[in-house]
Amino acid sequence: MTVSLAVRPKHLLAPPVRLEPAFDDPDGVVDLIKKGSPYKTLSAVHRAKGETSGGWFRNFWALGGKVIFDGAEPYFYNQRFIDAAKKSFKAEIIRPVAMMTNLNLPVEGLPYHQDLPFFRGAQNREVPSWMLAPMGYSGLFHDWAIPVASAITWFYDGEGGEFEYWPDGLGAPSRTERPPYNNCSVLADNEYMFHRVGSVGPKAEQHRYDNLGHDAKLELTGDNHWRVIDEGEEVALVDYGTVRLSVLWKGYCFRDEAEAEAYDDHSHDLTTELIKEIFCGDLLARGIKVSKPADFETDMAWKEVITSTYTPPTAVQE
Repeated sequence: MTVSLAVRPKHLLAPPVRLEPAFDDPDGVVDLIKKGSPYKTLSAVHRAKGETSGGWFRNFWALGGKVIFDGAEPYFYNQRFIDAAKKSFKAEIIRPVAMMTNLNLPVEGLPYHQDLPFFRGAQNREVPSWMLAPMGYSGLFHDWAIPVASAITWFYDGEGGEFEYWPDGLGAPSRTERPPYNNCSVLADNEYMFHRVGSVGPKAEQHRYDNLGHDAKLELTGDNHWRVIDEGEEVALVDYGTVRLSVLWKGYCFRDEAEAEAYDDHSHDLTTELIKEIFCGDLLARGIKVSKPADFETDMAWKEVITSTYTPPTAVQE
């Protein structure tokens, strides 16, 4: 198949919507977060063997439009998020698709980024998760992108942990949400809007967990402390409020029934062969030679070329 390498039209960001309160039952949300203990590292959850996550832990409440964590149903179908997504994305049909908790121990601030995008026929079941970000940054797959609303809700009143975001692009001023957080949320176009988490906790503690192993655990004790376990040993016991808690909800946004039906019938899906062809065509145009991989997961030369070529743009600081 011949693929046009013409520049895709620029994506227009859906405007952020701030929600406070985010949930009708915030205590129930926090109780469910506690119920999720013990937590796995981010790298373990996403099966990124050999990578470390520092003090970042995660658990999924819903995936693929289905609740997978008992008790999460009323929060997954949160009407506040659905109504805000309709308004922001000018969409008639909102389908909740995923929900997860994020727990952050003290850590240095993260770089700005976009969330892993969703593409028709190519999500993290069909391609490795590491390849989704370069697909988004490349701009080559915009025609297959699924509009996704992301609502991040925070429960944290400790030091640091701000949420900085660029709703008008990296060339414009950012906005920042800061603790104390208690059941407030920002719903935005995070697959296209750059955003970042600021440093969490006291500066002296921010590198304490850099070398936690892939299989480390974060466990809530009976007296409401967080225990950090690595290689079967307790490496830290910290106060409950030390950990920054957030809940991330995502929903597909379809302008109308026709757009939803086009997604459902898979008539406009990507395939692995088409992904290879699009990437290789663009790399050739850039003067970069690479062979088509037989397997995305195991071809390390392919991974190196893709991840080093398609990276976030550099912000211009004034």
